[in-house]
Amino acid sequence: MIGGSVFLGRAVVAEALAVGADVTVFNRGRSGPAPRGVTQVVGDRTDRDDLAQLAGRHFDVVVDTCGYVPADVRASAELLAASCDRYAFVSSVNAYPGWPTAEDYVSGGVHDGDPDASAAPDGLDPSQTYGWLKVGCERAVERAFGTGRTAILRAGCIVGPNDSAVGRLPWWIDRVARGGDVLVPGSVDAPISLIDARDLARFALSDAVGTFEVPGPVGRDTWADLLAACASVTGSPVMFTYVGDAWLAEQGVEYWTEVPLWIPAAEGPGVWRHHPEAAEAAGLTWRPLAETVADTWAWQQSVPGGWRPSERTRGLAAEREQELLAAWHAQ
Repeated sequence: MIGGSVFLGRAVVAEALAVGADVTVFNRGRSGPAPRGVTQVVGDRTDRDDLAQLAGRHFDVVVDTCGYVPADVRASAELLAASCDRYAFVSSVNAYPGWPTAEDYVSGGVHDGDPDASAAPDGLDPSQTYGWLKVGCERAVERAFGTGRTAILRAGCIVGPNDSAVGRLPWWIDRVARGGDVLVPGSVDAPISLIDARDLARFALSDAVGTFEVPGPVGRDTWADLLAACASVTGSPVMFTYVGDAWLAEQGVEYWTEVPLWIPAAEGPGVWRHHPEAAEAAGLTWRPLAETVADTWAWQQSVPGGWRPSERTRGLAAEREQELLAAWHAQ
């Protein structure tokens, strides 16, 4: 496991330990203590001497959840290819330049990322940089291990316990827990597709090889389902006011950060139109959304000092939310 101390990496370690695997984590030891029951190799993946500590060691599977720079991923993949069986690389749906602005974002193909790059090319739209780099990482792994020993996992929106860095789902649970009139974007039956980090981790550890889109289940859950689960686990007296997303956009509300998990339909028609069929056929399964919400809420309650939103997902300020609700009701 390259990483292994936070969120998805932590979920991978936990799932591996649960099935009796011998787990080694390679990380800098800065993001948190190594999970119990693992062997830790301390090192920085960008330092070739540190990485060399892994040379010649055999692992059934290498899981890489923290690869963002192709040249760095190339270094780990090339070093491990001779002694390891399979490399599972967690990429992103951002690999598709058309996501989420195109309804059929897959038809436009993926970025032409360079597996040897140490940075995105000059002139590339900043909004496309992350996806371009991720595709470069994918290609670096495939070149070293070959397609028959590589799992490329293009993740959608990952949620679940221990999500301290982003916290989109925790923000909604916390908002519902505070009760009162809650502003909700869109409509009751608007779809949403979230994948629990633990389900993604289990799939990464399977023997699946190939390139997979690994979002949440498509067509199963709606915003109403999500909010009902939040209300159920928190037990808060709450009412939900669904506000038109076009109207919210007109008010200058920032999507995805000020209102987590929301993009106006006009700007992101493909946001939840994922394609998990190949992954499902290869064994990906999803736990009920209500279970993910309940476990995330339990984790939030255990955070020392209380859970707080991250800088990346600050959410609507209470005063701003009340202003918007008043204006919406007034019309």
